[in-house]
Amino acid sequence: MDDNVLQVALIQMPVQSNPWRNVQALEEGLARAASEDPPCELAVGVEFGISPGPSLPEKNEIYGYLGDMAARYGVYLLPGSVKITADEEGGFFNQAPVFGPDGGLLGRYNKMVPWDTSLERGTVHGREPLVFDIPEKGTKAGVMICYDADFPEIARGLTLSGAEVLIQLSMDPDTIPGEYGAIKQARALENQAYYIYTNGVGQCDAFTLAGGSRIIGPEGETLYSAGADAATGGAGLDLTRLRRCRSEGSWGEVAILRSYLEYLPHRLWSGAERESPLARMAPFGGRKE
Repeated sequence: MDDNVLQVALIQMPVQSNPWRNVQALEEGLARAASEDPPCELAVGVEFGISPGPSLPEKNEIYGYLGDMAARYGVYLLPGSVKITADEEGGFFNQAPVFGPDGGLLGRYNKMVPWDTSLERGTVHGREPLVFDIPEKGTKAGVMICYDADFPEIARGLTLSGAEVLIQLSMDPDTIPGEYGAIKQARALENQAYYIYTNGVGQCDAFTLAGGSRIIGPEGETLYSAGADAATGGAGLDLTRLRRCRSEGSWGEVAILRSYLEYLPHRLWSGAERESPLARMAPFGGRKE
């Protein structure tokens, strides 16, 4: 296999209440992706694709099984997210574990910005980003969960930490208009990164999930796109091309990251956002100005 191409598979699947049924569906998709030529090296599931609730303890049998699954197929596995108990008062993390091809747990990412839905009520927001190494390819990937991606500061922080691949696990309903997808393309373009977006399908809680998982290249083009039904598919991510975009500029013209590091534009109100004029205005709890 080419050392400069990372083969990625997206497993777009229904989200059920029984976590073991979800794990089974994930493994069926992974088996298909592993049988392709070339086989996948990184497999990605969907938000709450393991367990949308009730929350599981931090140490649980499912994580052990998922680690064994990653080792069986020899892949980096980001299986989706799961509710993990965070405190004794019923709070939980919306947590995405990452497993290496030896089955080891490489890290856990807790969603930083919960969405205001019944499914996420009680979420304890995370504070630590997660960037994990894929040493066989000499690259790194950063993890976000759904609403996190709407905040460019989070994706830029992952990029500054060395991520060349940005991953967003989601469960977006079919009521969200298509224009919302432009954010994903913007995150890819402004970070000159490969962008992986996954979404579930079918009914979950009160939502009908829209599917539409896709992979976007560092110059904004779509490399893979799924429909509204369960699907397994993906693309090879050419890391040489990505690095050329970053060094020579996207399309050989727009050197976003190089210029960012050279000029470091001042970020107004950084670290003092809650004291900003915006924070003092209605409808954010402050007065009208």
